[in-house]
This record gives sequence, structure tokens and C-alpha cells, in this order.
Amino acid sequence: MKKGLLLYLLLTCSLLAHKIESVGVGYGYTKMTLNEGIVCLIRPKPASVLILTDSGQFLSEISVGVSYPTWAVHHAGNVFVSDYHRASVAVYTIFGRLVKRIQVGNYPTVLKVFGGKLYVLCSRVPSIYVIDLKRLEVDETLTFDSPTLYFELTRDGIVYLHYYATDKTIELVGSERRSLTIKDFRTPLKYVQKGGRAYLLGYMDGKLACLDSSWRILWQQNLDDLARDMLVMDDVVVVGSLVQPRLTLVDLSGRIVKHLALPNTVHRLEQIRNFIVALNHVPGEVYFIDPLTGKIDTVQVGDYAVEMCKTVDERLLVLCSDSGELFLITPSL
Repeated sequence: MKKGLLLYLLLTCSLLAHKIESVGVGYGYTKMTLNEGIVCLIRPKPASVLILTDSGQFLSEISVGVSYPTWAVHHAGNVFVSDYHRASVAVYTIFGRLVKRIQVGNYPTVLKVFGGKLYVLCSRVPSIYVIDLKRLEVDETLTFDSPTLYFELTRDGIVYLHYYATDKTIELVGSERRSLTIKDFRTPLKYVQKGGRAYLLGYMDGKLACLDSSWRILWQQNLDDLARDMLVMDDVVVVGSLVQPRLTLVDLSGRIVKHLALPNTVHRLEQIRNFIVALNHVPGEVYFIDPLTGKIDTVQVGDYAVEMCKTVDERLLVLCSDSGELFLITPSL
């Protein structure tokens, strides 16, 4: 992709006249990360990682030196790319120059930056490689009993979500190592800490669990199946589903307080001010929802909207894989 091929379209839609820009990025990009104002768009085949600013300015394309990129993330002027087939993390400048290749375990996928370290999830032998971001060398390797695609980084350490296991639900690796098994809780995929508690979401059965700081279970709720995302607000936890076109709001005591009907199912949730923002795959829509009234403002985006990120100044980036577009939305709420 060349800078001159970027297409900017100013669009107008919805009742609230949000400012919307569409950037043509090419087809097949399925993942997006945003860190320190830099966006990485990832396409495994043909291998490509696009680097842009969060305002849509094209910086570079990485397509040489990687065979099958599965993840990419920016930090301090470098872009780190998981190369699935080469069991490595390739380090580039934001302008596409290869700096170094760091060998890790087989089949690296998710990358996360936290506390001066890069954490690399590898799936063949379930493990997380910890790379020092100054020396660009592996500091340690942590191994686990089962593979996953999900982990979170907290002040207490790494919280590993045992997505495919049946004998463990989550595991903490920090100053101590401990695990928790919740009976009949399958496929955990999201863990959020807030207000001295932790909230855990299970995908297949739509289960939501609330834990205290010592991981004692305070309450559980069984919600709609295929619960792809949750949003922890000040007074409620919001859960979406790929089965039911609605949001479920659960208060902090574990009581279901409301269902908010939606035009279509959703798979990504964000919060902007007091509004819930939800992303729909097909037909490709963003919903701005007032949780008090249930009123919805709909913004049409491109075909097969796969990812949504929120910038520090509360703008939205939406990646649409089939139409090859990145939408930049400045809400008017």
C-alpha cells in the first residue's frame, strides 16, 4: 500500500452528525491494535502489517521479512510483529526497517506491552515469553498446562485464561502462582479488574463471574450464549452476545437490571462518556447507546466490521475487512 492510495471520504449519517472519515487500507486485514497513538493493521496472507497514526496518516507497510504475521503492536517507535511460521518476533521501526528478530516459542500470536516488557503468547507449547523492551532479549519463559488466546496483564502479574482447559479456569503468575477453577465455567476470554474486584466472562455459555481481590467468587450470572465482550462501567457490567441482538446490564451485586434491544448482534464494546458503543459485524454498524433510555444512534460503516479501538481522546477506529476500510469516527454526543 502506498500513501497516495489512501482514500479519505467525509461522510454524514446518524441523527447526531458524528464526524466520519474512511481510509482505504486494502482487503483482508483482520486484526487491529492501537498503542501510543500508532495503529497496526494485520493481514496474515498475503503477509502485511500497515502502520498508521490514529488520525489515519499512513506511515509504512511491513511485508518483507515476515511470513505469516498474526499480531503487531507499537511501542516507543518500534513495531513488534509475531511471525507465526518462523517462531519469532520481528522488530521494525515505524517506517518499516527491520531492527532485529527475536526467537520465541512455536506459533506466536498475541503481543502485549506492559511495564517495560513485551509479552508473547505461544501456542504449540503453551507459554508466554517475556522480552525486555530496552535490550530486546528474552528475560524469561512461563509455561502453562493448556493453550489459549487470552491473557491479561495486571499489577499482580499475568492472568492466564485457560480457554481450552476443563480443570482450570484462570491462573495468576506473579509474586506467587495460583489458579482458580470455577465449576461449569467454560471458555473464559475476558478478565477486567475494577474497584477491588475482578469480572470474568465465559464465551460459550455467556457466564459472568465476579471475584474479590483474593479470587473468592462473589456471584455468577448465566447470560446469553456466545458472549464475545463485556464492558465494566461505574455501576453496571454490560455484556453483548453473538446469539441475541441485545445487551444485558448486570449491577455490581450480580442482579440483571435491564436488557437493551439492538438492531443486530454485537461483538465489541467500548464506553465514550456515559454512552455504550457496540460494534456489529454484518451489515457493519456502530451503535451509540444511552444506557438509561435505551435510545440508539446508528452509524453505518463498511463490510464485515471486525475490530474497534478507542483513542485517548475518545475517537473510534473501526476496521472493516471485506470492504478494506478503516473508519475514524469522532462522536458528537
